[in-house]
Amino acid sequence: MTIEVVELRDPNEAFERARAFLFADPAQNNLPLSILGQSREQGLEGRYWIVEHDAGVVGFALQSPPGMRVVLARMEVGVVRALAESIEPPLPGVLGDAAGAATFAGVFGLAHHVPVVDTDPGRLYELTHVDAVLPVSGTPRLATAADRELVARWLVDFAGDTDDPAGPHVMDEADRRIARGAFWLWDDGDAVCLVGTRDPVAGYRRIGPVYTPPERRRRGYATGCVAHVSRVLVEQGLRCVLYTQLSNPTANAIYYRMGYRPIGEILGYGFG
Repeated sequence: MTIEVVELRDPNEAFERARAFLFADPAQNNLPLSILGQSREQGLEGRYWIVEHDAGVVGFALQSPPGMRVVLARMEVGVVRALAESIEPPLPGVLGDAAGAATFAGVFGLAHHVPVVDTDPGRLYELTHVDAVLPVSGTPRLATAADRELVARWLVDFAGDTDDPAGPHVMDEADRRIARGAFWLWDDGDAVCLVGTRDPVAGYRRIGPVYTPPERRRRGYATGCVAHVSRVLVEQGLRCVLYTQLSNPTANAIYYRMGYRPIGEILGYGFG
């Protein structure tokens, strides 16, 4: 039987059909799982692709909300190729593991005669153990409703630093995630650093964003806050993953010393 690509619009149906495939590797598939969970909760519009072979799911990708890049689950290169051939333009880009994203970008660009531009590569880390970090001035605390405007502003600033759109409903996102205890602040006289977490999926919780205003950087605030949040999550019985940009060697070195180990390379491409 040939590979078949099915496009869905309902995130709940997509989750039910792709659940077993995605949960087979929850660390590598944390990003599409997180986005899919948010899409289900908020009833977001989107496009969700299930790739099947011999009546079994062998691949998954999504674009939610509309206008965002296609995000790939980890799958065999041949499956990615079939997926890229089946999706019609326009698409703004693709994001996924190095082999999958590169294959998708190459096939899609050639098939539809669109230029392909690579973006800042990243790395996926998983926490193996929490090592002690040097003491940092200040203390961590959970963000509260009183911090909503600060959190929303820093989410926008973080998006500007990473060239990743913050979305039109950033204040709603701040409110929703603050209510769930998903944002931590590091206080040193006042708030100096933000560390977010995503909802747990299959025993994993992704840390991000991590943002310190430029005038407060190089003082260890992010290190102290990420280490604290990682320790809290481990004590809750969860495993931690996070993404970094390879253009930020300082952050990569800090997370490594903290106990995070790389488990995958992430590539993104834009389509003209």
